[in-house]
Amino acid sequence: MIAITGSGEFLPSIFDVDKKLLHYLVEDPYVLTFSTAAGKESDERLLYWENLANKHFSNLNVKHQHIDARNRKELNKKSVIQELQKANFVFFSGGSPNHLYDSIYDSEFSNELKNVENRGIVGGCSAGAMIMGEKMIKGFGLNYLPKTIVIPHYGESFYSWISNTVKILNRGKYKLLCLEKDTYFIKDGEHLSVLGKQNVHIIYNKEHHTFSDGDTIDVSLLK
Repeated sequence: MIAITGSGEFLPSIFDVDKKLLHYLVEDPYVLTFSTAAGKESDERLLYWENLANKHFSNLNVKHQHIDARNRKELNKKSVIQELQKANFVFFSGGSPNHLYDSIYDSEFSNELKNVENRGIVGGCSAGAMIMGEKMIKGFGLNYLPKTIVIPHYGESFYSWISNTVKILNRGKYKLLCLEKDTYFIKDGEHLSVLGKQNVHIIYNKEHHTFSDGDTIDVSLLK
């Protein structure tokens, strides 16, 4: 299963949504969080993500470990792979989508990540969501969502530049999956749905489809 949101990871506003998301798991959750997308940022910034994730999942009362893996070499350490093999929920927080992609693609870590998707949830927010598409605004993604570009922070005033980016990308061959705050787009096999407080949008050419909590999405819209 893939579960991606536009923004709000580990914050109080998404707590109730994550609580519902965890119920999708068949077995007791074992969550791994990664702030690898921020791997080129300061130690203070990385500690911020670690503390936020630790507090969030502690409050959710689930087994959780934050993995301080800042680049490709660190993600592919034997100890990290061993934890990945035990986990059924892996979550990537924000930062640089290109650094996150470069750290994951075509590696032992990426192979094990596919296994997590099959038995549990691979989640992400902002950069962690962008890498799930076939293409990103700049460069390519991991192709969990073929023919798709994931656009996070949709509708947020601070990221108003995204509206212009969407207009430009809308002329291309890719479907635009636009994600708002505190709201997950979920892909469970061929079943697509929405969980959260706001909306998910699929934009292509002159079509603009909007979905909210509890809605299912016709899979053909992303093909």
